[in-house]
Amino acid sequence: MRAPTREQAAVLKALQNQTVFLNRMVATATERQHKTGQNPPQSWYEDYQGRAILREALIDAAHAGGAPRVWIEHVRERGDRGTHWRADLYLREPEPTDWGRVLGDLYADVQRLGAWTALHAAYEQITPNSDTTTIAEVEANLRAMRYRTAGVANLLGLTREEGRALWDDAGEWADAAIMSVDGLLAEQVVQRWQQIARVDTSSYALQATALNNAGIRIDTAAALCTHEELVTAITEGLTLPPALFKSAGTTGTDIDAAVDAAIRPGAAVHDTETDPLTALFSHAASTQAWVYDPAADCDIGVPQFSSLGEGYGQ
Repeated sequence: MRAPTREQAAVLKALQNQTVFLNRMVATATERQHKTGQNPPQSWYEDYQGRAILREALIDAAHAGGAPRVWIEHVRERGDRGTHWRADLYLREPEPTDWGRVLGDLYADVQRLGAWTALHAAYEQITPNSDTTTIAEVEANLRAMRYRTAGVANLLGLTREEGRALWDDAGEWADAAIMSVDGLLAEQVVQRWQQIARVDTSSYALQATALNNAGIRIDTAAALCTHEELVTAITEGLTLPPALFKSAGTTGTDIDAAVDAAIRPGAAVHDTETDPLTALFSHAASTQAWVYDPAADCDIGVPQFSSLGEGYGQ
């Protein structure tokens, strides 16, 4: 019988125990409501929603990391019955891993991470420190992509040799990343760099957080070179693109004006909804603060306290 790896077991354990905890939260709140006649405070709903969202993010990350769906459903069922994780309990026979999907999706993220890193490196050389707000947004998105990619690679247990077989070493990875910006004008680099800031990577940030909470390392991975190694390799091989508008200054306003002028009358305007740069994250969940609204249509259902402990411990 196939057994989970150490990393898979850590994720399955976290998922099962989180399910137990969430159900106990509902059972405890239900009991208090019956005793006092009062609904839980807003802080309770916020805590519950935050934990429930992270559990769903962990499930998404587990799927990305090749954890069998059969195992995921099995530990959720046990958690719903109030059973904590025990390593000696059996898991149902899993379905075969779809390695084409798992490794294909991870490879796409690795290439996207390289392309974004190259755009950011090129932008910093063209207009260093010119737009601090957008710089912070781009770097936050790069971190979300980097941490989630490393977390998934670690969940898969990929070795350095396997990483090299998939996307080669830092130099080859950097070369592929540089090709994504090669031949672009400076104003085009700026425009594409600004698009990175508008990509919604909140789902990846949540998955990275969930993996980290489960004990999966996200800051580095054996199968990936470090961020510093990639940046160094890109910087060494990067040729600065030619500037189309030599009058463009180093301020954000001047750059925006140059980018706007670079779009010829009648030319197609970039569509951030369909571009491959943004398409991956087009349906990502929002990370904005959640406020309880009984009438709202939430992805994570608000628990209903109809009877004490309903659905728990059965």
